[in-house]
Amino acid sequence: MFDTKRIVWGVGIVLAVIIIALIDKFFINLIVFAGLFYLAFEEAKKLFGIANASIIPLVLAFLVGILIEKPLLCGILMFILVLGFLVYKKAENLNFALPYLYPSLPLFALWELYFKNGMFAVFWLIVIVASCDSGAYFAGKLIGKTPFSPTSPNKTLEGVIGGVILAVFLGTLVGIFMYDFWLCFFCSLVVAIFAVIGDLLESYFKRKAGVKDSGNLIPGHGGILDRIDAVLIASFAMVAFL
Repeated sequence: MFDTKRIVWGVGIVLAVIIIALIDKFFINLIVFAGLFYLAFEEAKKLFGIANASIIPLVLAFLVGILIEKPLLCGILMFILVLGFLVYKKAENLNFALPYLYPSLPLFALWELYFKNGMFAVFWLIVIVASCDSGAYFAGKLIGKTPFSPTSPNKTLEGVIGGVILAVFLGTLVGIFMYDFWLCFFCSLVVAIFAVIGDLLESYFKRKAGVKDSGNLIPGHGGILDRIDAVLIASFAMVAFL
């Protein structure tokens, strides 16, 4: 019934996140983030069929964002510049700009969350999203009957509800070490909802591309985007709350 490989690798990823969070060194975090950014961008290029998109403009935007302490704003401005260039050249379509929108802007939001609120905020975000994903998986396997969305046929309404409930419970439990109870409660709820949206968005992109996974880097999970899709979109909600 349960995918053992998925569970084992999922536990391994959680342990890795905990270790990185406990070490919490800026340059280690920067290296990890840069690696995730590169892998996610490359997967997005394949997903959208944009082989010649360059990551260099995003690297420049990221560096400027660090210097002026506004990484998300710089990411948005770079996306608009790419879009403007395509419009100027009267491109046949604007699909070329898609990798500069997703996963790039959510990744900029994730870095802004870390940059302005520290590692605890990122760890808290991951706890909420992982709880939502795990709760949905187990609840769906055990009691799931009602289809949730045609975009992701394997998801069930019971699973999603179970995931959100677990995310709110564990998210609030972790968050109250640093923040007010009601802030933690509502933040966990909204972040969990955005995590579900992020998961559906990735499923939508994969169905449009005609692929099962965005990559095959992580056994039982697929690619980087398959693993962090919910974190990416949920990061916007967390930034808004904090």
